[in-house]
Amino acid sequence: MEPITFILNPAAGKGKAERVWARAMECLERVGQPYVLVRTSGRGEASVMASRATTSKVVAVGGDGTIQEVANGIIGTEKTMGIVPAGSGNDLIKSLGIGRSIDAAVDIILAAEERSIDVGGVRCSAEQDDDVSTNHQVGRYFVNGVGVGFDAAVAARTQEIPWLTGPLLYLAAVFQTLGKYQAPEFRVRMDGQAFDSQNLLFAVGNGRCAGGGFYLTPEALVDDGLLDVCSIRAASVRRILTLMPKAMSGNHGQAHEVNFFRTRSLHLSSPTPFYVHADGEVVGRSVRSVAVSIVPKVLRVLVPGGGIGAGSQRTGAPQ
Repeated sequence: MEPITFILNPAAGKGKAERVWARAMECLERVGQPYVLVRTSGRGEASVMASRATTSKVVAVGGDGTIQEVANGIIGTEKTMGIVPAGSGNDLIKSLGIGRSIDAAVDIILAAEERSIDVGGVRCSAEQDDDVSTNHQVGRYFVNGVGVGFDAAVAARTQEIPWLTGPLLYLAAVFQTLGKYQAPEFRVRMDGQAFDSQNLLFAVGNGRCAGGGFYLTPEALVDDGLLDVCSIRAASVRRILTLMPKAMSGNHGQAHEVNFFRTRSLHLSSPTPFYVHADGEVVGRSVRSVAVSIVPKVLRVLVPGGGIGAGSQRTGAPQ
């Protein structure tokens, strides 16, 4: 029986990852599965550890940020990624059909049914006129999604709130950011189109969910070769508060401030600096130009029997 490498981020989920691992270890030892455990101690280490792993399966024990780092370490190799969810948001698993049960997550890893999924590439610049979209190098791969503007500013705020996790953490950060945030005027380019728009945010989804429970791109698929983009135009605080419950159920699409697009690439620039996050991790705080693109089916992931779960079929096309 080949060993499996587990990469544990002890800081994930505000410290709950160690408890999650203790249960996962019990499951592994019960069936006699050999494993290698490595713990990270800082940002970026999971990518290095994943790239150096000598086993064919490399499992991220953490949240979406840990998953992103492990993915960045194995893309372009023959390794396959597994997931034991232990983060604050755990958004990607909602698109893969992986539940929060630790026992079930371990069973999925042991069953070894894999699928190839898309990832995205994101590159940021502090210069508005820097056409990062023409630079075919990828600054960073992401797996679940990128946020530009308000939701990225909220992601930055979540890192400063130590006592909450999940949707409550995101909601607290939203309320602390509301009223202070000024929506920039963006120049938007995607798949041959170009237009200007003052936007609260752009949510770029490979997966359906972000922020620990907000279905901003509810029809996104992780294996269709496209990015789903939800753009929300500038709105009052009161209006934003009205939209939030709808976004948690994916029913915000009828609001006049909301537009959906599907694209293979997106370029945003603004004279006003803005925030960018990738998989909930802030990758830019004073960005003036960002390019996002899709990289089809380059990441092997262990998924439940029968393939990728609930997000694998669209129920309707966003308008």
